[in-house]
Amino acid sequence: MKALITLTTSESKRLIARGIKGMSCVQNALQKHAVIVAGGTTNAFVAEELLGITIEDKTGYTMGIVTKGELGVSHSTKRKSPYVIVEGNIVETPWKEYLPKLKAGDIFIKGGNALDPTGLTAVMVSDSLGGTIGAAQGLLYARGVKLLVPIGLEKMIPDVRQAVEFMTKSPLDESMGHKVGLIPMLGATPVTELTALETLYDVEARCIAAGGVDGSEGAVIIAIEGLDEEVQRALRDIHSLKGEPPVSVQ
Repeated sequence: MKALITLTTSESKRLIARGIKGMSCVQNALQKHAVIVAGGTTNAFVAEELLGITIEDKTGYTMGIVTKGELGVSHSTKRKSPYVIVEGNIVETPWKEYLPKLKAGDIFIKGGNALDPTGLTAVMVSDSLGGTIGAAQGLLYARGVKLLVPIGLEKMIPDVRQAVEFMTKSPLDESMGHKVGLIPMLGATPVTELTALETLYDVEARCIAAGGVDGSEGAVIIAIEGLDEEVQRALRDIHSLKGEPPVSVQ
């Protein structure tokens, strides 16, 4: 059986979060190791799925944000610090303090702003020290800690390497909103809508189109194929997340 599904950006975020939860490495880390869910609006959905909680203002779970047609920072009054989960339980240790304790088997989850067809991801940063990824990436490499990047296909760009090289060869003079740099996340595992679908269901998934209007800007159209019962199960679950409210600035 083959079927088409259409997902808005918020519906994609919910599906990706469920896909993250369904990954065997994440399930293992939740049982035996540690998981850090860094800031980001998609990561707010991830935290909800992993912890069974509700984060009403998801812009409070991020610092950088693209809104009103420019690059900015969240001014949410409901700020939430990134969650540190050890053996399935939230610990109160701030993530930067817990970072040196990470080891193989642990998981670090960080959203991104760019994904290319090779699977290379990158994140925009305005902090002079490289923000979250600047603080974490070296340790993650050194310790063999898995870096997962939940990222929607709406963020697909032609070539991350070329984009990084273009951004680093000279400084920015002007910007619509905050000036940012672009940091590649080499070795990270991107988790897209396709990854989520193929993790949760025994199907093949391909993105065949994207875009829309009237609230469906950034939507993706995905074809899935598999045995009838698996496609039907996927469709039932997708219908259950249809209508996921858009992430709005509060």
